[in-house]
Amino acid sequence: MALLGAMIWVFAQRGLTVDFIGWLSIHGTTELFAILLAGAAGIHVGRSIAFPGGKSHLKAASDAGKRAALVMVGVIVMLICAGLLEGFARQLIDNTAGRFAVGGSMLLLWLIYFVGFGRERRRPGA
Repeated sequence: MALLGAMIWVFAQRGLTVDFIGWLSIHGTTELFAILLAGAAGIHVGRSIAFPGGKSHLKAASDAGKRAALVMVGVIVMLICAGLLEGFARQLIDNTAGRFAVGGSMLLLWLIYFVGFGRERRRPGA
């Protein structure tokens, strides 16, 4: 994030902030979301080791590792999508509005997937 901030600052000096953010948004919304998920999976494993509850440390780490591995499969898919977007769409779409449209659409798609379908629904009291 520090490098991203430095890059934005460099482009801002030339009045290109909006164009640069649009250029990055095509793949950046997917890529940054994947990075956040990977970090959350790592924190989940660390938290389960530090605070295992009623389980042994090994069992807690094993359970958390299985869940984190599932998340990482999704992260890999997201990073492949981000790579394809970066390799093709970012170069083929040459206007800022179009780049924001693609980036926003991808962000909306991921949010709909993770909020709407990405988690098992639990009944209250279950």
